Amino acid sequence: MAFSHSARSGDNGTSIVGDDNTLTSIYFDNHTPKILKRSAIFEVCKIIAELEIDYDEEYSIQKNSDWMEKFDYNEVDLYIEIFDNYSDGYDEVSKVIQHYLNKTIMIKKIRTVYLEVEKVRGKEKLDGDYVIKKVFDRLKEEICYSALIGGSELLDEEVDAAIYMIMFYAFTKCKLLKPVPKVVK
Repeated sequence: MAFSHSARSGDNGTSIVGDDNTLTSIYFDNHTPKILKRSAIFEVCKIIAELEIDYDEEYSIQKNSDWMEKFDYNEVDLYIEIFDNYSDGYDEVSKVIQHYLNKTIMIKKIRTVYLEVEKVRGKEKLDGDYVIKKVFDRLKEEICYSALIGGSELLDEEVDAAIYMIMFYAFTKCKLLKPVPKVVK
C-alpha cells in the first residue's frame, strides 16, 4: 500500500488525506449576486434585435410608472421576486445596451412580443405573471433557435439571466406591461 500526503479528486471535489482534518464547506445559495458576462448579454441583445419580428416605431419613456405600482396595477406577483433576483445586473445591462447600436430596435421587438401576449391577456382575463412568462418563453425560444442556427455557444443559464435582465430593463423603460394610468386632478 502506498502512502501519500496529498489527494486529488477527479471531479475537482474535496479530497482529504490524514487524521484530524477539519473541513469547512461554504454553500452559495441563489441569493448570491452573480455577474453575467457582458458578452452573453450583448449576444442575447444582438439576437433579439435580429429576430424577424415586426415592431412599432414608437419608443418613448414619457409614460414611465413607479415600478411597484406598475407591478400591482398589472397583477404581477411571482416576477417581482424574479426581477429583483436579477436586478443586480441592471447597471451592466444598461452599459451594454447604451453601447449597442440596435438597442431601440431590440426594445421595440420585445414590446411587440409583449403587445401580442397582452391581446391574449385581455381576452382571457389573465394576470401580469402570465404575460411576463409568455414574453420570456417566446424570447427564449427565438434566442435558442437563433443561437443553434448561428452556432453560438451561450449557456442556458446565461440565456435565462440575460433575458430576465433585458426584460427588466424593458420594464423600467415602460415597454413591458401597462403603465399605471395617471390620475387627472
